[in-house]
Amino acid sequence: MNSSLKAAERILDLVARVFEWTCIGVLAVMLTINAGNIASRAVLDQPLNWVWPWTMVLFLWWVMLAFYPLYRRRKDVSIYIVLKFLGPMARRVLGVLVHLAILAAAGLLLYTIPERLASSRGLIEIVALPREVLIYPLLFSSLPIFLDALVALIAIAAGKEEYTPFGMIEVAE
Repeated sequence: MNSSLKAAERILDLVARVFEWTCIGVLAVMLTINAGNIASRAVLDQPLNWVWPWTMVLFLWWVMLAFYPLYRRRKDVSIYIVLKFLGPMARRVLGVLVHLAILAAAGLLLYTIPERLASSRGLIEIVALPREVLIYPLLFSSLPIFLDALVALIAIAAGKEEYTPFGMIEVAE
């Protein structure tokens, strides 16, 4: 089981890196098209009307795709001061409860994806993309978060790993 957990961790790290590089690419595209719009306005006195809607679509993808790397790198916020006062068993129980909550939230998002896709009708104005493309990054982020929480839950429950809270910052006492 130890080798399976390590293999799962390596795969999840790779997925997080792919998401990070995708986010960097999306950000580069947003900056490039907006710079082009600024240049077009300044030089040609002609705005590129398609830039704003595309920027909004790309921004949505960028934010949603960033969820998983942020989650994986434990860069979101939590209150961990309480952990100093808990024993190892209480920390393990807390870790199990936290990961069960994450599994429930991500699982609910995944469960409702078909309904969300079915209700996304029509096209996004100007960019002429189907509205359902706005749901895909939610799916792409929810799935690895669910799998990551599952792997962490198994590792904590089996005693192979200790619970590491989110946003943990090491400070000198």
